[in-house]
Amino acid sequence: MRIFISYRRADSTYHIGRIKDRLESAFGNKSVFRDLDDIPAGVDFRSVLEKETHGCQVMLVIIGPQWAGITDSVGNKRLFDPNDFTRIEVETGLRGLEQNRIMVVPVLLMNAPMPSPHDIPESLLQLTFQNAISIRNDPDFNADIERLIRDIRRWRGYAEEDIAVEYFEPKTVHIAEGKFWMGSPAAQGGPGTESPEHEVFLPDYRIGKYPVTNAQFEEFIRDTGRLVTPNMGWDGQHSPKDRLNHPVTGITFYDAITYCQWLSGRTGRKYTLPNEAQWEKACRAGGRTLYPWGDEFENGRCNHGAALLAPVDAFSAQNEFGCFDLVGNIRQWTCSLWGEKRLAPDPDFTYPWKDDRRNDLNASRQVRRVIRGSSMKDDTALLRCAARSGQAPDDAGLPGARNGFRIAMSV
Repeated sequence: MRIFISYRRADSTYHIGRIKDRLESAFGNKSVFRDLDDIPAGVDFRSVLEKETHGCQVMLVIIGPQWAGITDSVGNKRLFDPNDFTRIEVETGLRGLEQNRIMVVPVLLMNAPMPSPHDIPESLLQLTFQNAISIRNDPDFNADIERLIRDIRRWRGYAEEDIAVEYFEPKTVHIAEGKFWMGSPAAQGGPGTESPEHEVFLPDYRIGKYPVTNAQFEEFIRDTGRLVTPNMGWDGQHSPKDRLNHPVTGITFYDAITYCQWLSGRTGRKYTLPNEAQWEKACRAGGRTLYPWGDEFENGRCNHGAALLAPVDAFSAQNEFGCFDLVGNIRQWTCSLWGEKRLAPDPDFTYPWKDDRRNDLNASRQVRRVIRGSSMKDDTALLRCAARSGQAPDDAGLPGARNGFRIAMSV
């Protein structure tokens, strides 16, 4: 996703840096375009602006107290000049809005009012009908910018923290119904088990914002009296106190399903493991990139290469859906079937993916389940969104690469 910030330097430069920093923290360092920072020296800025305004999915029109009234050297309002760059930017965004390609949001700074229709050219009139959001100075800045981030996420098809949860209940993000691209095209050089790339429609659902943690799993252990296995690395029946917010690992498929059934009973909600299409849609965040955050591997986006597991929130969200720890820390169970052989799925479970008996929770223990995500020990190729493998449902994983899981919820 690309967010384009349209603003006048004479009107709102002071606030733009703070706004951009917060948006990059939420959506990724390469997701936000601001001309002052992002146009290299010696480049024709007109061509760059044209490319960025046509290629963005969200345009924020930053409106300060002087936005509509700034004049040129002879006293004419700059917005009424057809060659004014701010006017051209906003006109491009509004054309994208008409085509349902772009979300255009007026952002009112420093208690600025929305310009009246007679203060702007007719080509910008639609802007006055767009629901605006105000960003105030401290102490209200943080609350206002968080509201803006939530609104952008909802428009993109997902939301988070919009339902109340119990203290032991994992947080989830809502992902709207719709199509997404699943798998890898042959040109990307992925294994045949990921091909062909194809479109899949999913109804809306919720998925864990983080993998299930030791603290959350300990509530299940305490409530059910289930025995902890040595693979989990706990101190008897209790999680080590310094690893409560680490992902629970050493978990079999049946451990994970039993936890989901217990969680459903405690909360009255319909929890289960995600199928692999739900997992991949959440990982891709509506895009077609190789990794959750983009097409290039980025150091510092996950725990890859570390000697020890990291807490689930040790790194920033890995994509614009606000999901953490998808790749580079632990492998994660899905409910989808792989087949009886390790290297390739059974013919009934190859792509294209379908919501069929491949998601049978009661299948034979001889049939492997699909594992998604990747451990800190895995090669970077396995950190790709489309990477998948099969594992026996009774297998908790290898030392240093134990299995964990995140939950899904029907809505």
